[in-house]
Amino acid sequence: MKRSLLIIFATLALAVAARGALCSDHPPFPSALFAAGEKRGAETIGVILPLTGKHAAYGNHVLDAILMASSVLERTNHHRLTLLIRDSESRPETLPGLVRELADREKVILILGPLGEGTEAARLAREKKVPILVFTQQEGIGGDNAYILRDYLTIRVQIQALADYAVSRRGLRRFAMLYPSDDGGREAARLFREEVTRRGGRILRERTYGRRQIDFADEIRFLAGVKGTSGREIVEPEGSIEISISPVVDFEALFFPDSLGRAFLAASQLADLQIRGVQMMGLSSWNQSDRVRKEGGVLEGAVFTDTFCMNDSSRMVQDFIERYYAATGREPGSLEAMAYDGTMLAVRLLLKEKPGSREDLRRLIIANPDFRGVSGKLSFAPDGESRRGAMVLKITQGQIVPVGE
Repeated sequence: MKRSLLIIFATLALAVAARGALCSDHPPFPSALFAAGEKRGAETIGVILPLTGKHAAYGNHVLDAILMASSVLERTNHHRLTLLIRDSESRPETLPGLVRELADREKVILILGPLGEGTEAARLAREKKVPILVFTQQEGIGGDNAYILRDYLTIRVQIQALADYAVSRRGLRRFAMLYPSDDGGREAARLFREEVTRRGGRILRERTYGRRQIDFADEIRFLAGVKGTSGREIVEPEGSIEISISPVVDFEALFFPDSLGRAFLAASQLADLQIRGVQMMGLSSWNQSDRVRKEGGVLEGAVFTDTFCMNDSSRMVQDFIERYYAATGREPGSLEAMAYDGTMLAVRLLLKEKPGSREDLRRLIIANPDFRGVSGKLSFAPDGESRRGAMVLKITQGQIVPVGE
């Protein structure tokens, strides 16, 4: 299967209308992208992503997903799309000029991207009255501006799913939190406290740490009520022996909303302090199959949330993974899956319903409640906020697997 797909992808040419060249090793997709100067029509879509600069890796991965979705839709709908791709260079100050160019000069009906710059994208969407599908976790960026369509899994939705699993399904009641002392860490802790308390659980203890900190031993001792090293010495006539005593902790789960690398460190330090039987809980940044495969033993049994799982048994998900890997040589992550689905939803409506204006397309996207893609169900509220659900995932024997109902 992969061999035949590679041959197909390798034989199809890709012409990119871009401001600045894409990386020379960018994989070819069977998508009809016309060069500058071609006739624009209602099926012309703008794309703004960071293809160079510090966020280039993310931008190019999202572009791969957009191109793949576009190629699938072209084949199934027998229509040709024009994608006008622009590089934001990972600089927010480029966005106004790029949006104005695409909206005013090129007359695109829809813009896909940018990444992360939600507030500026919302302002520009309102100003130009063009639907912009932006990939950002930032909530509430649109206000009453329904031209901004935010397609991402928010921290709030992740934490709601995590609290449901821990309190409502597992029956856990006593929690501790260890989180970074920055805005993101404090917000995640606030939401977790709120959602756990609402379901009848309690936060017994919490502790923060510095953004660059990698040694959490003192913080973990505080959470566990351990002072100094754990153990005691028994003196016998024949000599003395040291007996290691595991601390008795009063919390059942530890919420750790930080990167996978720091989660490995925290879990190792829990083990070093002989704190066992505590459920480690995190967020979507832990969803890294390669690293878990190589280093995940220390996080055995840990749970976290995301919207996409490489080991999802769904045929649609496995087909997507196989096609993406065949074309790029990489496994897709949740960002690529969400970008693929957002593009599929918007562009499928564009090709199928043939809206006559940007406003017509926006209304069609908002009114579509039943789309199910590789990252689950996707719909948009009237204010443009995506309605996505999060699944609970578990680290088991070096694999990330969905937790059954």
